[in-house]
Amino acid sequence: MFTSGNITARVFERQIRTPPPSASVNRSRLFYENLVPNSTLYDVESPDHCFRKFTEDGLFLISFSRNHQELIVYRPSWLTYSTTQDDSTAPPPPLPRRASRFDSFFTQLYSVNLASANELICKDFFLYHQTRRFGLFATSTAQIHDSAPSPDAVPGVPSIDKITFILVRLDDGVVLDERAFHHDFVNLAHNMGVFLYDDLLAILSLRYQRIHLLQIRDSGHLVDARAIGYFCREDDELFLNSSSQVN
Repeated sequence: MFTSGNITARVFERQIRTPPPSASVNRSRLFYENLVPNSTLYDVESPDHCFRKFTEDGLFLISFSRNHQELIVYRPSWLTYSTTQDDSTAPPPPLPRRASRFDSFFTQLYSVNLASANELICKDFFLYHQTRRFGLFATSTAQIHDSAPSPDAVPGVPSIDKITFILVRLDDGVVLDERAFHHDFVNLAHNMGVFLYDDLLAILSLRYQRIHLLQIRDSGHLVDARAIGYFCREDDELFLNSSSQVN
């Protein structure tokens, strides 16, 4: 199929068409056939935020405030500056002064507070549901290493008073649902303790050795599907109790 050599047309095509399965990487590489960066901007005037990452589809730039209380989301702008250079040996013409400003390339969509006074946003945790454009964030209180023992808890595993998972619609910053875990420990660094597959969310509790399975509904609600730990199946507890009564 014929592919346009116009970079604006190719950007538009990338936004409205979904690549075939397992072909997104190759489609991204083909996009750069006509885009050859030849200069680097230094000392760009950017806001004092903690930038996390781009979403996989390139629609949003995720960042947090320096106090780790607010979520700040940007959207990349279209191509703003371009230059022509007839002589390849000559230095490229200078870009306008505005090209060294952050807001020339990104537009802030919103800023929303996710954490309370004693909680902080985990800057190393973020999961993205690309189909529905939902973002999953986490806040937590300070970690307690010498926590008091509790029933069913593994000794020696640290405890966190409160871990909250927050589902946000990235288009407008609306908080859709929350799920809190108390006196538990989930490894949030680099999403190690949480896994997202399609609309199924798995959260691993290290303190209680339990996997919580939640489903993300189209409405944006988090619904409990199953918990796998001391009991694996839904009727295991009933079966064990009935067996003990017979004996």
